[in-house]
Amino acid sequence: MMLLDVGNSSVKWAIESHGELISNGRFFHHAGGFSRSADRAWEGMPAPRVCAIASVAGAVMEQEITAWVEKTWHIAPCYIRVEPRAAGVTNAYRAPDMLGVDRWAGIVAAYHGSKRSVCVIDCGTAITIDVVDAAGIHQGGLIVPGIDMMRRSLAQDTAAIGPVSHETGESPPQLARDTTGCVNSGVMHMAGALIDRLTGDAAKRCDDNLEAVITGGDAGRILPVLRHPPRHDRDLVLKGVAILAREALCGT
Repeated sequence: MMLLDVGNSSVKWAIESHGELISNGRFFHHAGGFSRSADRAWEGMPAPRVCAIASVAGAVMEQEITAWVEKTWHIAPCYIRVEPRAAGVTNAYRAPDMLGVDRWAGIVAAYHGSKRSVCVIDCGTAITIDVVDAAGIHQGGLIVPGIDMMRRSLAQDTAAIGPVSHETGESPPQLARDTTGCVNSGVMHMAGALIDRLTGDAAKRCDDNLEAVITGGDAGRILPVLRHPPRHDRDLVLKGVAILAREALCGT
């Protein structure tokens, strides 16, 4: 089963066989560029039996993906949709389909992997935090800007700060001695403080056996500043896509 997590600028993919991810990768796409990128990424790859997709990239991108999959692999793709309830998890949203499908897949995978109450942190363009209790009831969540978005906001809307370069990759000092360092430390520790606070509150709300799970492209950058580092699962969303695809009878 080919699993795709399609964002606005990139595609994460993995191949699942007998419940294990045996190959994975990522490539970037641009408007009208999925086909060319897919040709390069999957050149010579045997056609999968199932192609399951979670996409937040819009209807035009779905049409391009569908055309490529049908032409290249001769199968119809299965798009994961958000439901009021699926795979033992109940969606807390009043309008369930307004929850992002990537968040939904991550929530489902985290709950299935933990088998207890769980706090799911996804660190990407935005940082999302969701809580599921031990009975699989989604308690709700929150969304805040990601670290790069916070950094850009300061650079754009605060004239005295001006352009700010990215951090070098090391955990920033809490108190920096230049403007770039202060911004980098500020946004990183702001994100870390939020995650630490919310995971602690979630444990009190649910039970002390709650497990926190972190994923997303910026998870590795934020982990060093956390006081209580969660379990890191880079493929959380793709694992959720596999679970939801199997339940929807898109594959086995």
